[in-house]
Amino acid sequence: MKKILIIFLLTFGIFQGALYLTESPSININGSQAFYDVNGKLFHVKLSPSSEWQIPIRLDDMGKWLPLVAIGAEDGRFWRHSGIDFLALGRAIFQDITRLRRVSGASTITSQVIRMSISEPRGRKRNIATKIQEFLMASKLEKILSKQEILEAYLNLAPFGGNIRGVQAASLVYFGKSASQISPGEACLLIGMLKGPTLYRPDTRPEAARKRRNNIINLMERKKIFSHDEARRARLEDLPRRKFELPRRAYHFTELVLSQNINSSFNTSLNLEAQTKLEAILKQSLNNFPEDVTLAAGVVDNKTASLTAWVGNARFSYANKNWVDCGLALRSPGSTLKPFAYLCAIDNGELTPSTLLADTSMAFSGRAPRNFDLKYRGAVSARVALSESLNAPAVRVLRSTGNGKILSLMRQTGLKHLSQNAIYYGDSLILGGCDVTLLEELEAFTMLASQGLHRPLSLLSSDLNFIPGERLASPEACWLVSDILKYNGELSLFARGTLGSQWRIALKTGTSYGLRDAWAAAWTPDYTVVVWAGKPDGTSWEGLVGARAAAPVAVKILRVLSPNSTWYEKPEGLILRPVCSLSGKPPTALCPSIKNEWAIAGVTKTFPCDMHVMKSGQVNINLPKGLKREGPVLSIVSPIPGASYFAAPFDTERKIPLKTEGAAERVWWWLDGNFIGSSLPDKNFFYNIPDGEHVVSAADTTGRSVKVDVKVFTPGRTQVQKLF
Repeated sequence: MKKILIIFLLTFGIFQGALYLTESPSININGSQAFYDVNGKLFHVKLSPSSEWQIPIRLDDMGKWLPLVAIGAEDGRFWRHSGIDFLALGRAIFQDITRLRRVSGASTITSQVIRMSISEPRGRKRNIATKIQEFLMASKLEKILSKQEILEAYLNLAPFGGNIRGVQAASLVYFGKSASQISPGEACLLIGMLKGPTLYRPDTRPEAARKRRNNIINLMERKKIFSHDEARRARLEDLPRRKFELPRRAYHFTELVLSQNINSSFNTSLNLEAQTKLEAILKQSLNNFPEDVTLAAGVVDNKTASLTAWVGNARFSYANKNWVDCGLALRSPGSTLKPFAYLCAIDNGELTPSTLLADTSMAFSGRAPRNFDLKYRGAVSARVALSESLNAPAVRVLRSTGNGKILSLMRQTGLKHLSQNAIYYGDSLILGGCDVTLLEELEAFTMLASQGLHRPLSLLSSDLNFIPGERLASPEACWLVSDILKYNGELSLFARGTLGSQWRIALKTGTSYGLRDAWAAAWTPDYTVVVWAGKPDGTSWEGLVGARAAAPVAVKILRVLSPNSTWYEKPEGLILRPVCSLSGKPPTALCPSIKNEWAIAGVTKTFPCDMHVMKSGQVNINLPKGLKREGPVLSIVSPIPGASYFAAPFDTERKIPLKTEGAAERVWWWLDGNFIGSSLPDKNFFYNIPDGEHVVSAADTTGRSVKVDVKVFTPGRTQVQKLF
């Protein structure tokens, strides 16, 4: 007896010493990156660093049956031992010695966690020394982690055939549903596979899998884990006949999340239902475009500033170049940034919707900004100028308010790639002479749609309630801009009769120079949408016009996602005040006609109308700057200044059209100082200009003159002359 006690104490001392010297195990499950939408739905899974499908989940998310069956089948005394089941160990040693072969093992769930997470990756040999070390590390692991944490690790590390690891990935692959939703029979099938993941695969070895499953069910019934009825129903369950594909939706959204975060599991801001609708609308809309033109779009929930849906390329495919996310590419915004210039001017009190602006020719870096239809409208209100996206009035608003001030506002809204100074952009800042991304425009227009409150766009659901907001504009100014864009002419081109009398939407379109990018930004109080249409390589196509290519798509998206949206409540600071119908300023006694228009109380300037003046006992109209003739109005629009013209070798006429804008009565033309003819204003005058560098001059009846340099070439002309 004394010897037994001494042997026991000696063995115990050796064990404790070995345990003390054993390194503390660290269980790191580096599984697949899994993405969940805002409602907890899994929508995308990526392969783990070890090229396996492994989706770690909490024990609470594994449902009722998997933990019960795992313990019942693999380690019945799991809750009672401390990492080593000495009873099972003694039984295994006795059976192996008496029968001279291995009959049963003594592994516990804890020791299997050690083996799967530490021993296997290091490629250790399976021998007695390895087994002893696993037992020692298992005993140490029990002192570090709770039983629940060990069981959770075990079920997340367990192999299920091929490159499937963990109960969540196995449940999705074999049953097409989450681990929390599987039945008792399905739980027994999965746990039964642990003895031989390849041997008991239900899709390749159904009979072996069924027999193994039923053995586990019988064991669960004997241990009273299953009732008799539960066991009977479990045996009647069909085996899965095929494997399910793991979800790989919203590729570009997941890449966007990964560019900002490095985790293994993401609870994102994506709404899978909204994403599905967005993808369907864009896919259907692609039927209206050539194969080399694609669409990109994003949807933001204005209440939380969260990115709800995102498609970076509607022609997405893993097999070709269409995996590129066009929504992150730098593009010219066209006219889409004009609302921010008006917003800044209104907030500074310099502008109201009724303010008179001049849509006339003006100096603009040597050229005159013209509208998309190549026409000027003369005197227009700010409401008309913005709603019809007129260029000259927008440039005048930019200049009067200050390029630097408007540029600063744009940067604050999220347009981060506007990195140059105001002098660099000049007047082109408001006409598309800069670079932005679709994602940046989404953030900027979300500020406008959120009544001036700017928040960085959220991609994770955990950030929704923690993103601080910064007020960049007043609700009154944002309301006025949205009101101006609510019933614009562009919208009526394609949506007349389809919106309904109660449903309202604000919309701003844009078309980049050369017809390379078509844009539409649309919003309601609920959602903000930005749509881009174009070619990934940046080349042009005649159909890339914002109002025709992008706007109908944006309207359809909002119509589907926000069908019952109401309009904004009028901010308290807005007042209706009488203004002169012509100037848009507070009227005087000389103003013949008066109307009511919105203004911001205490902000909008109250200078009275200065257009109607008394001269010689009569009321005269004093036109403001811009409506009077200003600067070099006379200009040559053809040939284009500094352009090079290439003529065909066999073209004997080779006549080039000469044309001016802003000329009075008649135009006289000179080529290199020699008179060549005259024409009526705004009419083409054709002339055969020879090869070489030339100076084309024009003058009108008022004595004003203008000249341009032009080059003319005929490729291969010398060779053609030799042939004939």
